[in-house]
Amino acid sequence: MAMEWYFAYKDELEKVFRQAEERTSTFPAPFQQEGLDYLARFNPLREDSTRNYICYLLPFWLQELTGLPPETCRKLSLGNVFVMAHYLIQDDVMDTAADNRKTQLALSQLFYTECLSVYRDLFPATSPFWSYARTYIDEWAVSVTSEGTEDYFQGERNKVALKASPLKMAGTGALLLAGRADLIQIITDMTDLALLVLQMSDDWADWSEDLVEHSYNCLLSHISAEQKTAYCEGLGPKQIQEAIYVRGALASYVNIADQAVQQLETLEPSIHGLRSFAHSIAAELGEVAAEIEGGRSHLRRGGLDYWLSKNMK
Repeated sequence: MAMEWYFAYKDELEKVFRQAEERTSTFPAPFQQEGLDYLARFNPLREDSTRNYICYLLPFWLQELTGLPPETCRKLSLGNVFVMAHYLIQDDVMDTAADNRKTQLALSQLFYTECLSVYRDLFPATSPFWSYARTYIDEWAVSVTSEGTEDYFQGERNKVALKASPLKMAGTGALLLAGRADLIQIITDMTDLALLVLQMSDDWADWSEDLVEHSYNCLLSHISAEQKTAYCEGLGPKQIQEAIYVRGALASYVNIADQAVQQLETLEPSIHGLRSFAHSIAAELGEVAAEIEGGRSHLRRGGLDYWLSKNMK
């Protein structure tokens, strides 16, 4: 079944997001509605939402390995919903000069307080969970402040995933509760590979916006490297479109995503949901690249109209 890694847990996610909404409804005015509106943007059960599946599905994907009961997986997932909401707002405020940033930062703190409340119910103060959580927050902090100076996609590619490190709290928490701390490092490595593929897909979709906002972007890094220039040096919209639609930069970009998926599939233990998720993301990106490659073949046969339709806008 397509997206089995999601549909197998759809009922569980419905319960998780219902609990998240109930908790958010207790926020002080006017943050109840602000918070509910923000959560709705990421509720996978809504047609118009942004689906950050890995954030809240990781505990369920690990369930076969951990043997944790569904209610515990739901708690871990709930904690990660609030983690996700908090850090996405932080990223938004850093990337844009929004007029409502005071409200956004206050809402972000309320989400973070809920995250702590959920995880404190699961992990006592002496649990190693809190040390891991601190590590993930440290990684996030270094990553988001290094975007203007470090070209991780060309150097230490695994560090591309560190911007999303806090979401690993749920996976590590599941392993600790199951007494499988010995697997934390390998599951972290596997999660980072899936996050790399996800970031590559997001960066294909967002490259034009990231170019304007000067946000780091893996595709722009890849095109710069293929042109043997420093990151984004001399790159404007026309140069990027030419690299994608004429020189086939997306095809070689997809090869990197495919390599990450292949590496993930060699690691043990096998986490079927995580593997399938990464594979489906890379496959979707590959379909786009194949469509563009088909257009390039048409162009080589004299179809100038294709290039014009894609670029002269």
